[in-house]
Amino acid sequence: GFSRLGFEVDEAENGLQGFKKLKADYYELVLLDFLMPVMDGPDVARKFREWEKEHRPDFHQYIIGISAHANGKDAELGIKAGMDRFMGKPVPLKSLKDLAQCKPVVEASVLLDMKFRKSCDAIEAATARSDEGGSRSSRSSVSSTTSTFAKHSCLIVTKEMDPTLHSLQHIVEKNGWRAVVKYGGGEDALRLLKLRNWDTVFIDNDLPILSGINCLVRFRDWEKSSRAIQHKNVVIISDSYYHHSLPNGVDGVLGRPVDPSQLLQILNTALEKINSNRASKILPR
Repeated sequence: GFSRLGFEVDEAENGLQGFKKLKADYYELVLLDFLMPVMDGPDVARKFREWEKEHRPDFHQYIIGISAHANGKDAELGIKAGMDRFMGKPVPLKSLKDLAQCKPVVEASVLLDMKFRKSCDAIEAATARSDEGGSRSSRSSVSSTTSTFAKHSCLIVTKEMDPTLHSLQHIVEKNGWRAVVKYGGGEDALRLLKLRNWDTVFIDNDLPILSGINCLVRFRDWEKSSRAIQHKNVVIISDSYYHHSLPNGVDGVLGRPVDPSQLLQILNTALEKINSNRASKILPR
């Protein structure tokens, strides 16, 4: 139903998988079935609200419990567990349309759109203040082809405007990806990796203070305790590493200067992974 309304649908086969997905991503709307294997709906809602309170206090995930069999008492149990409302199954298309346009869903969509924009603006402002104390740059430290959560987002982090990497952003964008480019150091890369789940990441290994490899080692350590799903498609830009010698946590290597055919292969592989497990905004029944 939601697919016909222009939404992409993220499915969970059981309650435990749904719980992990809820922790790994933001959604405009979640439909949570009462009766699921492994963990039932109220249990998922209860555990997620506990996690949300500690790890994501700035965003309230809108959750609707659904069931073909639950009675009024069960619906009350779902609300107490942390669901925002209850609906019976099957949900008519008219009700789905109303849900897609209801205030909590619209507000969530706007908030998620602004969240990424504000994060990039904050990084840019911090870099601008740093530039005022030293050499000034007429070019923004963060450039992006979009200010929203793009379907196919690509993060590129390099230490400077390296001419040998100029073609990287051009090829990425020409092939339909939306790129966020950061000129900075390893700490900047680490901060951006923690910001959101990017579809593909290219990090220059030759970053100041914290190298690309060391940045990823620290990120993977943080990721183990802070995210349910491991970030995929993280590629190091380097002329000294090869696929057979990559450290743990690195998914690939892109040589310098950029080989267009190698880059296209990396992007195509990433797209195959995305299409096999599509990230989206709704967790259906």
